[in-house]
Amino acid sequence: MAIILRFTKPWTAITSPIVLRFGSDTPMPQPVAQVLGIAVGLGYIAHRAIAQQIVLNHFAAVAEQRVSLAYTGERMEVRHRLAWMGTSVSKRWTLPHQVRLRHTQKNVLRYQSPKSLQLRTAIGVDKVERFEQRTSVWSHCYPAVSLRINQPSYTGEQCQRLTTLRWHGDSVRRAINVQHGYHRPRWVCSDRWLDFAPKGKVSLRFDSAKQPTLIPLVMQFEQVPMVCHWDNGGGPINANPTLPNLDFKIPIEPQIRRYYLMQPTLTCVRVSDNLPIVVSNVSISQSRGQWARAVSLEFSSRIDAERAHNELLQITINGYEFYAIAEQPSESKVFGSATYNSTGRSRVAELAAPYKLPLSHTNATARSFAGLLGDLLQNTGWTVELNGIPDFTIPAGAFSVGNKTPIEAVAEAVGQLGCMILTDDAANKLTIVPRWPTAPWAMAAAVPDLALHDAVITSYSDSVSRNPLCNVVWLRGEQQGIDAKVKRAGSAGNIPTADIIAQLIVDNQAARVAGTNALAETGDKLSVNLSMPVMADLPPATPGMLVGVSINGEVFKGVCDSWSIRATVSERGDIDIEQSVTLVCPLE
Repeated sequence: MAIILRFTKPWTAITSPIVLRFGSDTPMPQPVAQVLGIAVGLGYIAHRAIAQQIVLNHFAAVAEQRVSLAYTGERMEVRHRLAWMGTSVSKRWTLPHQVRLRHTQKNVLRYQSPKSLQLRTAIGVDKVERFEQRTSVWSHCYPAVSLRINQPSYTGEQCQRLTTLRWHGDSVRRAINVQHGYHRPRWVCSDRWLDFAPKGKVSLRFDSAKQPTLIPLVMQFEQVPMVCHWDNGGGPINANPTLPNLDFKIPIEPQIRRYYLMQPTLTCVRVSDNLPIVVSNVSISQSRGQWARAVSLEFSSRIDAERAHNELLQITINGYEFYAIAEQPSESKVFGSATYNSTGRSRVAELAAPYKLPLSHTNATARSFAGLLGDLLQNTGWTVELNGIPDFTIPAGAFSVGNKTPIEAVAEAVGQLGCMILTDDAANKLTIVPRWPTAPWAMAAAVPDLALHDAVITSYSDSVSRNPLCNVVWLRGEQQGIDAKVKRAGSAGNIPTADIIAQLIVDNQAARVAGTNALAETGDKLSVNLSMPVMADLPPATPGMLVGVSINGEVFKGVCDSWSIRATVSERGDIDIEQSVTLVCPLE
């Protein structure tokens, strides 16, 4: 049964609390008054009043409803918040000061990009506070996210749990980060045989019989050396899909034809003014130990020889350009005829004497290997780059050179690592590459730079040189260097070659490059001499190239040790052009 109370006029003499009497002057018990006060929702004007507010705005994207009820110093507040992009619910009870209890729960869910899901609870009793916060963050992901904590090395956005316990100002904090998502690309290294063993059935073959032994038979395997492979990252659905390498290697291979029709061309001009120079014989050669090409020229007249003296010449042979400086003229006469010749070097001779004065240099600060070479070529107009050589840091004062021209100083620095210099005379650029870009024990699986076959090989000869096969080398720096041992993988490392002592052995990468080239020089080698034409699909070879040869049913690979090209003009005007290469092939 409901009781309705109606008041016809306000009561001005208001004091607190208000006492209701029903048919008697005896006041009601205090607990009943409290219950009735909450039930009827009485508010006192002097302090907090019953309030209800509803705001709905389409653009403000906030809808809020707040109900507040307070009586006799105690307060209960319930607040509802509805937002366009999230929802928040907050509840708070305020009790007497002896025990303070506060409970806050906040849930935020965004429609487009979920950012956080947060639960916060705080309880305080007599200045003792316990605070716990859990935060989970997903950024730009779908709602169905699978989180597996038992798998390590997960990257991407983080899920965090932060727990803090405070006691009289002192705090103890524990943070746990669990990464989820696709793992990053990384190097994976292992020396366990099972990690690299072939999957499936493994067959063991024994080349000799063993005497009967007691059962069980114990098989011992040598430890596998540390092997690393590159992991592109990703999971069941690869976040970093493996894309085709745009720099994949395609060997230069001339087509096989029944016959080859060629129209050789030979021209020579002076670079300064494009003045034609008539030459009757040109020979250009280079080896891995030379930083410049050797050039020999024969001119058709004395005037041409004088015009070319100490000048930079551009020689074009079958469309391929070469640069040379005619430095040392010579003349020979026979009764009724005279011959005018000149020898010189390629354009990189601009970095040598007599065009550049000797210098002395010491790296006063720590420099990278490429930076050191750049310092040696400073103010020369030439640049340098590394190809196939990892860069490393050289400590201050570790390298010094004295009384050498810029190119000789560069040659000394790269020679300490077993490397060589390739020049681009048109772009004024030096390229530093190892003397063995492909190690002999890795040639079987390597893709050659140039593939030759019987149809283009005009002459062939070979010879064998015997050398001990070494499998380990010791290296040491001079002043600030390191001591290193480079051993061929899979070998016992018991046959050492000559020790290497150099200034630039200051880093493991430098020792690896120098040691690999030193071990590649050992062992029996097959020296092969080949002659072939110069065509559109058969350009001039380069020292250091990996060349594959298929001749007389045999297929082998070797490194180009030296190269030469010769162009001759007969008295009738016929031009004969041929190039020759010398390959060094390992015999193992």
